Amino acid sequence: GARHLPQVMLTEHYRSRTPELIDFSNRHFYKNSLRFMPDFHMLQKPHTGIEFVKTEGFFENQCNRVEAEKVVQLCLSLFHKFPTKELGVITFNIRQQNIIQDLFEEIGVLLPKSFFVKNIENIQGDEKDIILFSIGYAPDRSGRMYHQFGTLNQAGGENRLNVAVTRAREKVIVVSSIYPQQLVVENTTHLGPKLFKSYLEYAFNVSQGKFLYQLPQE
Repeated sequence: GARHLPQVMLTEHYRSRTPELIDFSNRHFYKNSLRFMPDFHMLQKPHTGIEFVKTEGFFENQCNRVEAEKVVQLCLSLFHKFPTKELGVITFNIRQQNIIQDLFEEIGVLLPKSFFVKNIENIQGDEKDIILFSIGYAPDRSGRMYHQFGTLNQAGGENRLNVAVTRAREKVIVVSSIYPQQLVVENTTHLGPKLFKSYLEYAFNVSQGKFLYQLPQE
């Protein structure tokens, strides 16, 4: 009947992806109801659907310039290496989005029409082959971490996270100045920051080769 329709559409939606790009959301948001249609040559490949790139940035003026520079450098190299792939960058606050856009303008490089830099508040149904996340959060220059999660810590913030982490068809590159265990989320009011930390842990583990896709039991 009609009430099964959304689930069917979601299942179809993930048909072409590698399993690690959907497994996190499947477990945390869809009660494992998504049926991933595996592409068997993808399953035979080592799981590199998520890459975790560690930078040594710090957070000041609500952004992380070192990390932004790394994201721009990665994008330029990906444009060059995979000219036919569509890329997008997603940040977790608007300041980080702005600094990345400013850096692209400073370089004056001609960006592909399909390319975007967005933040978690204005990301919609866009899909790209490769998505880069600029996590942004980091200690300040004195080594102190501030845990202000903005939109993620509002009611429903976890849904924005789910939208963000499901935009990539082929690969996610997480660019982060921190390791997941540096985030303190126990006292946050809403689920968003807790799931954000879980996603970072998941991304880090997948990038370390600790991912095993299990075919759903019928």
